Amino acid sequence: MAAKVDQDTCIGCGACVGACPTGAIALNDEGKAQVDADTCIDCGACVGVCPVGAVTLD
Repeated sequence: MAAKVDQDTCIGCGACVGACPTGAIALNDEGKAQVDADTCIDCGACVGVCPVGAVTLD
């Protein structure tokens, strides 16, 4: 499992990028958050900081 980002909801603020302790989240070429599933540890830190609820854990 890994965090998922709803690309339609993401506003590209980068809050999740800064909150991720493993660096698993980066902004893609479109300015939206993208999760590297191999690096994500499912801690949920990104979920709590997303101001629009675009990040979830599956």
